[in-house]
Amino acid sequence: MDPEKRESKEVTVDDILQLLGPFGRFNVYNYAMILLPVFLIGMYSSVYNFEVMDLDYRCAVPECGDQFFNFTIPHDDSGIPYKCLRYPIFDNYTTEVNGSICAPFHFDTSTEVECDSYVYLEEHSIVKEFNLACQDWKRSLVGTVHNAGSFLSIPLTGLISDKYGRRLAVVFASVSNGVFGLIRALSANYNMFVVFEFLEPAFGGGVYTACFVLAIELVGPKGRVFVSLLFNTMFILGGVTVTLLSWWLQNWRYLLFIIYTPAVFTFVYIWALTESFRWYFSKGRYEEGLNVLNKSETINNVSIPKDHYHQVEKEATKQRDARKYESRESNQSSFKQILTSQMIWKRLFICSTLWTASTLVYYGLSINAIELSGNSYLNYIVVIIIEAPANVCKLILLDRYGRKKVIAIAFLLTALILINYGFVPAGNWSLVMYLGGKFFITLAYNSLYVFAAEVFPTNYRTTLLAICSTIGRIGSTVAPLTPLLARFYEYLPTMLFGGMAAVAALLVLTLPETNNMKLPDSLKEAQDQDRKKGSQERIEPVPSNDKNGGIKTSL
Repeated sequence: MDPEKRESKEVTVDDILQLLGPFGRFNVYNYAMILLPVFLIGMYSSVYNFEVMDLDYRCAVPECGDQFFNFTIPHDDSGIPYKCLRYPIFDNYTTEVNGSICAPFHFDTSTEVECDSYVYLEEHSIVKEFNLACQDWKRSLVGTVHNAGSFLSIPLTGLISDKYGRRLAVVFASVSNGVFGLIRALSANYNMFVVFEFLEPAFGGGVYTACFVLAIELVGPKGRVFVSLLFNTMFILGGVTVTLLSWWLQNWRYLLFIIYTPAVFTFVYIWALTESFRWYFSKGRYEEGLNVLNKSETINNVSIPKDHYHQVEKEATKQRDARKYESRESNQSSFKQILTSQMIWKRLFICSTLWTASTLVYYGLSINAIELSGNSYLNYIVVIIIEAPANVCKLILLDRYGRKKVIAIAFLLTALILINYGFVPAGNWSLVMYLGGKFFITLAYNSLYVFAAEVFPTNYRTTLLAICSTIGRIGSTVAPLTPLLARFYEYLPTMLFGGMAAVAALLVLTLPETNNMKLPDSLKEAQDQDRKKGSQERIEPVPSNDKNGGIKTSL
């Protein structure tokens, strides 16, 4: 191609990113720091399951010196002693046998009463320390309160990210996790524990979203799915790590001290982590944004034609001026335009519903895994590890077959598996189906992060994603309560999960396909995604003759 014609082509940030490459030293340096808070939040998202894990305990029978005898506690049909019931002493018995009232004829085995006190045979969770035996609603409330904290944190982190920068949002959320988590480890009673169980995610729960937005804005379109895979992998490792630590330590206070201490030291990121150049551009701070790109060029040892930077600055200025002009013409700020856009409201509603369904099923299956028969720690690890192949499939499938098709099919298969789970006899096949449901909901949920990030404009991407994620926390807030549904019907939780997944499968089809499309930087570009195929901006490589062997892209 003639050089003059090539130079006349419009150059965008994505063109420069392709020349810089997705795996240079600059990217590795920043991703190494970004992924640490993601690993930590993977632990924090699972730790409440082990803080409140039910213990082995039984009713205290002081008449027998709290020793266990079959005639003091009733048994179920399989011969297992009840944990919360005992036989009462006959009122008219005052005769002592060997100095105590502890003989079979002293107990009324025709009547069952609730326990007044308990003998704990384990002590690794708050159940013993705060005396929560037979109070399952208090244990479930911890998980609900934890996830409810995200209703505050995610929009708060989103606003900080869009107004003050992605880097500050990451630091604020991560340090908040560490501070409130460590205070929770010092809780003196249940009420104090629950308060800080709420405050920790209320200020730090948005760290995953903040990190994800920063990471995805540092790469071109072809690198987004791989970045998502890195995030999902670190999240899984965090969940497995906290499970193994809990199993090994058998002490919830030591566990909290170990996992929350590293987060406090992420305050150094305010100096060490790189800010998003896309955020700089959206704020009109072009020199600072170009400095980030220049730094990346230097560290990666790549040469970028200087006119590329000039064209990118011109394009960013033009887009910013266009947004200001549109605001003046409509007498609205850009944020008000976002709020009055029917397209944005439609996508917010759909993405929020998809998020709600995803979090309900995803967290619900994880939490209910602890209730399955067998070793609770191993059950939880297996259910987490099944996410790894789901994430690999996401990497392979999303770019090849598109976002809509993959996510819709994943939701549909989740629905079919979980609705039919109750009709399969207990055993290996039922476990396979349970893991299959977790596999496909993981594929759908983690793909949704990529999909949703690509349908919202840059200047309010974090805020809009935060709104979706916040509303979606309805699902994760309800999820800890779903094990209680099994008291009415054993398979009611999985049937509920299947129904929600079926609804989500239909809603995905109403969103535009974003595979290989440039990230929309303005409301207009986001609206253009709903147009016919011919009007969408698809990135296609065009060979370049520059000495570095790079490629240019035309839009």
